[in-house]
Amino acid sequence: MFLRRFPSVISRTRLAAAKYTTQAPKGGNSIAQEILEQKVGNPTSKNLKSKKPSKPKGSEKGWSIGLGIAAGVLTFSGGVFGYLGRPYEQEDENQKLGESLLDGYKRRAEERVNSTVQYFSEPAWEQLLPDPLPAPYQRPYTLVINLDETLIHSTWDMEHGWRVAKRPGVDYFLAYLSQFYEIIVFTSQNSMNAMPILDKLDPYQYIMYRLYREATRYIDGDYVKDISRLNRDPSKVIIMDSNPKAYSLQPENAVAVKPWKGESEDDYLLSMIPFLESLVLMDIPDVRPVCQNYYGKDIPEEFSEWEKQMKEQIRLQWVEQNQNKKKGLASLLGGGGQHEQGPVWYLEEQRKQLHQTFSQEHGAMQEAAKEQLKMIQEEQAKQVQDMKLTVWQLVTQGPPVPGQPNPAEDAPSSQQQ
Repeated sequence: MFLRRFPSVISRTRLAAAKYTTQAPKGGNSIAQEILEQKVGNPTSKNLKSKKPSKPKGSEKGWSIGLGIAAGVLTFSGGVFGYLGRPYEQEDENQKLGESLLDGYKRRAEERVNSTVQYFSEPAWEQLLPDPLPAPYQRPYTLVINLDETLIHSTWDMEHGWRVAKRPGVDYFLAYLSQFYEIIVFTSQNSMNAMPILDKLDPYQYIMYRLYREATRYIDGDYVKDISRLNRDPSKVIIMDSNPKAYSLQPENAVAVKPWKGESEDDYLLSMIPFLESLVLMDIPDVRPVCQNYYGKDIPEEFSEWEKQMKEQIRLQWVEQNQNKKKGLASLLGGGGQHEQGPVWYLEEQRKQLHQTFSQEHGAMQEAAKEQLKMIQEEQAKQVQDMKLTVWQLVTQGPPVPGQPNPAEDAPSSQQQ
């Protein structure tokens, strides 16, 4: 009702404010305009501000970081290229005539990179084995055997972890052939993993030498075993491996082994003994032609068939000779000769004698090895016990005083009493 009664007062106030605003000096601030802007707001200024494009946060910072990283990578790459391509200390004999400075740096960098790669892909030693033993002790032939899927099979599961199984007959195989062969286990596993496996596999040390991944050559992603680095006569070396890539450098020395996947009825190692021992009994001067002849075949079956043919051939020759003798005796004595025993295959006869001698000596040798192993274990246990007593003395009593008895030394003797 107040506004209805005094409309003229409000109109006169607005007119006065407008008049005061128009009469305000340039560049000054009108009090009425400020009040009006506070109450009503300035829509034109808001529209202008909203039309300005907003820059993404951190864009300038991201560009600067990216440029810094790129500059650092380029600088590092240039430094590496310059270091690898630097001139040799001695005169470069391979310097090409007319070679530019950039081409020379590129060539020397490639030569140094290739040399480094070759260094890490070659065996750690030039000669992997020491010189052969003197005549009475050195075996006439060398047998290089793979570990995985040749002598053992490894499995892994969540419940038990890694488990290793011995191939059936491996104990007799190693013990018997150690009479004729210098046995070497050559594995592509690293020494940290393979060493405890071999300690359990060969407690009596029929294996003379062990070679690990450090002794292999790395070629096209595969670990290759180079027989030429063994420091042995290659004509007397046989390599048994289930991986053909492992002996790709000398396939003429290889016996392709049937991989073992854990079958309990497997008898491959035992069936290979007649073939391997026959090479020694027949004194083969070069094993490579023999290995090439049997490569890719079932050696136990093929060799058994060859022995049968040889036995039959010798028997036929004996029959023919015996008939001629009987004819001569019949013409002189007027009667037939007595029944004679047929020929004996000399390899089979020697094999029987060797197995009989080995079975007699092997038992005594194993007993002696067990006694020695037991003494070693007892000595190790005693050393561990003495070490525990010494540590306990240092903790409880301090270091021993010169001239006084040492309780750690008296403890074992008092226990024995």
